[in-house]
Amino acid sequence: MARTFLYTRVSTTGQTTENQVAEVKAAGFAVQASRTITETISGSAPAMQRPAFRRLVDRLEADDVLVVTKLDRLGRNAMDVRSTVDALAAIGVRVHCLALGGVDLRGYE
Repeated sequence: MARTFLYTRVSTTGQTTENQVAEVKAAGFAVQASRTITETISGSAPAMQRPAFRRLVDRLEADDVLVVTKLDRLGRNAMDVRSTVDALAAIGVRVHCLALGGVDLRGYE
């Protein structure tokens, strides 16, 4: 059975992820609190080098869905985002980006 996870990130301790959580909830996703991962780390850090994101990836299984509000949550630049999406696709995880209307990013060349 597919599980849904939410990854939220802010860059500084003066920011919160509450707006990202609210946006995902407003879009109709009911993500369990235990599957909502929040992180405070600069966007300049590659996704796979972010401690909380790395732990999240270790929890993900085939058919899971990872929801993010914007692509920049997944990486520091287009190449990092692509690499992250490819790594998730390789384990069977679908990324749902609210800003892109949920288009499936897996497998696009």
